[in-house]
This record gives sequence, C-alpha cells and structure tokens, in this order.
Amino acid sequence: MTSVATWTGDFVHTELGIELHTDAARSVMPVKTLVGVALRRNPKRAQLLVSTVLAKHVPTVPGVSIAAGELLGLLVGHELDGGQLDASLADRLRQVIAADAAGSQPSDDLTMLRGSIRASASHHPDVTTIGYAETATGLGQLVAGTIGSYYIHSTRHAEPGAPSFAGFEEEHSHATSHRLFPTRSDWLTPGGTVVLVDDELSTGTTILNTITAIDAVVPQSRWIVASLIDLRSSADRARFDECASKLGTRISVVCLGSGSIDLPDNVLQLSRATIDRHASEPLFAQPSPGVVEFVEPAVAPVRSARFGVNGTVDAPTAQAIAAAVSPLLSAGGVLVLGTEEFIALPMAVADNLHAGNPEVRFSTTTRSPIAPIDRPDYAIESSITFAGHDSDGDTDDAQTDDAPRFAYNLERGGSRPTTVVLMPEPGTDPARLTASGGVVDALRAVVDRVIVVLLPTSTPLPTEWTAHP
Repeated sequence: MTSVATWTGDFVHTELGIELHTDAARSVMPVKTLVGVALRRNPKRAQLLVSTVLAKHVPTVPGVSIAAGELLGLLVGHELDGGQLDASLADRLRQVIAADAAGSQPSDDLTMLRGSIRASASHHPDVTTIGYAETATGLGQLVAGTIGSYYIHSTRHAEPGAPSFAGFEEEHSHATSHRLFPTRSDWLTPGGTVVLVDDELSTGTTILNTITAIDAVVPQSRWIVASLIDLRSSADRARFDECASKLGTRISVVCLGSGSIDLPDNVLQLSRATIDRHASEPLFAQPSPGVVEFVEPAVAPVRSARFGVNGTVDAPTAQAIAAAVSPLLSAGGVLVLGTEEFIALPMAVADNLHAGNPEVRFSTTTRSPIAPIDRPDYAIESSITFAGHDSDGDTDDAQTDDAPRFAYNLERGGSRPTTVVLMPEPGTDPARLTASGGVVDALRAVVDRVIVVLLPTSTPLPTEWTAHP
C-alpha cells in the first residue's frame, strides 16, 4: 500500500503561521501539490516556496519535472491558439507527483502521461520564449520545446566584450541583476509575441520590469506569462492590467496552481528566531572521501541557452552523455546534479539514465541560501556548501565567482545517493571544480562516488554580438 507523504510546508505553517490557499477557478491543481515551504537567510523575504516538480532544491524523478514543464507548455499553447487543457492531464500529473513524494515509482503512469502531453504539443516558431535565471532556465526550455518556439534565458553571468540587449531587476532576490545576450538579430519580431517563464509569481514585479525593459527596445503586441504557481494579490494583478494599458499591449498569465499566501506581520523576525532554534547541521562527512572520476563524452560543443537556442533540448547529445556515464554507475541511488543556470541538458541526461535505473533523481546547485531543518514536514532537510566555480564574471557586484553555493536534500529521510553525477557548465575549468572547498570536495565528503561530466562549449564569435538591434 502506498504511503501518504507529509506536506513539506506543515512545519513552517505551525511555527510561523504561513498559510497557502488555492484558487480553484484559476488552478489546474492545488498549490500545495506543487510546493513546500522553507525559510531563507534573506533580509528581504523570510520564506521560500520549494517546488516539488522543478528539481532545483529537491531531488526529483526527472520525468516528473519534464511532465510538469511540458504541461505548463500546453497551457501556453492553448493560450496562443484559443484551446482548452484536457483536465485529466493535470489530474494524472497530480497523482504522479503524489506517488513520487510518497516514495513509490510512478514510471508506467508517468510514461503514458508524458506521451499524452507530447501528443498535444504545438508549433509556434514565430514566438520567443524567455526563461528566468537561475531557477527557471530548465522550465523555460521545456515550455519552449512544447510550443515549438525559439528560446533564451536571462543570466547573471557577464560576457566579456558582449553587449547586453536588456537588463532588469528581481528586487526580492539575493542576486538581482538579469541580462539577455541573444546572438540572433531576429530573435524578437516587432509587434510579436513573447512568453515569459518563471517558477513562481509572488508579486510579478520582475515580470513587469522585464516587459518594460524589452518594450523600450522592441515593442511587443502580446505577452504570455507562464508559471508553476501564481500567488499575486488582486492589486498585483491590477498592476499587470495597468502596464498593458500603458504600453498598448496584452498580458495574460497561465499557471498550474494559483492562490494566495498569508504571512504574519513579523514574519522576518519569526523566521530568524525559528532558524536559530531549529536549523540543522550540515551533512556529516563519511569516514573516507568518495572516489572522483571525470568523463568527457564525445559530443559536439554545447551552446548555452543564454545565447539563444531552439527550444527543444538536443536529444542525441543527451543520449550520448547518458551512454558515456551509464557504464560508470554502480548499485545504489544516483543523483544527477546540474549547476545553477545549466539545467535543461542535465535533466535530459538524468531522464535517459532513469530509463535504465529507477533510482536516478535530478536536482541542481544554487546560489540561494536556505536554512535546512531535518524533519519530514519541512522542505529542505539537509545542505552542503561550497565555493562557486563559474568561469564567467557575475553581473551582480555582491556575488563573486567563488561566493558560496549550495546543494540541498542530498540526504532526506535518512538516506542519500551512492553516486552523484555532476554536470557543470560546458567549458568549466576542472581545476575550479577540484579546488579546495569546491563542489567536488563537498560532494565526495558525503557520497561514495562523484562522476564529473566535462563538456565542450560553443562560445559565440565576436561577430555574433554585432547582431543586436
């Protein structure tokens, strides 16, 4: 008999009084199915809604994350074409998410669901889809692939010598600056349609900043905002209408779950006090460091989606990487770990590996500092910390290349993976990965084996940067 998973927002609800509500009229599934809640070390915002399907902070069956992203893409496609989502698809996804959270294997149901979703995909090559760094870069590409559009994601990396098309701010974040570095001159059509993809809408301010910044350069006639959850207030939704009216454009929003969040007035103080009382220690190191292996699959250089790519992830490349990694895996759990903005291709690799090993899970590293609390009714049970290894400079002066980075929930419910397959950005210097205090050191201290996948990178030529309008 399948067990029922504890909701990973219960502890924060009990301690702080934070409550999530679902607006059934605007949702295709409950908000609490899609997120748990954790507390963050951030002076601007106390809570973090931790997605159950994004595979950013919670190791997840990769197919579950892919199905969720593609279902969101169907909503976008229906918004573009005037269709309506088959409600049974959302119900089937909800059941798959519940099975995964409860620890059962949803493989057969998930396979059929993914086939049903892909059978309803659309084709909109005239549309541009933009995902937000760092959390939604993979989600954005799943949406773009489902609607058949061009795709680019914002970035917090600097590209030496490259002009930024536009920049915009994310005020509540710990690292605010976003920039766009497209290499195609026709990536935006004047008077066209842009899809903006983020994992969560809280106030929508980042979205409005984006629309305003891009409209100042290439005005668009239509904007579709796609998010896993939408918790904007009525006043925030009114700001979208006001922005659309001011710019003479249309803005619509689609999401899997919509609702609201109740926060106590003193939520920041309560959060700090709760963290002080309950925060867990970092993962304990194992008696001897794990084995580290490097693999360099024979694949073509990989172009980052921050420069603009076709929406669909390169399936042959993902398959080739999985084929190179698979013989190195031993018995036990496997975590494929993407790194910050590099999500879409590592997730596809994890999906290929999962086809041969149901214990494969996927998540990524992050810049976001979250307080771990070791209990099943809290979203972040464990963490490891390490120095960053980015090869590019950061656009935010407050964040440097070697500033702390994190990986969460490697240990959950008393178990942890045997092997981590680390997939850093293509072209990353291996010396930065293996430096003292770096990500490899942190991983090999807590798992038996670390397999590092080194990929060649396709860097834009200087002439490509001249293509900006």
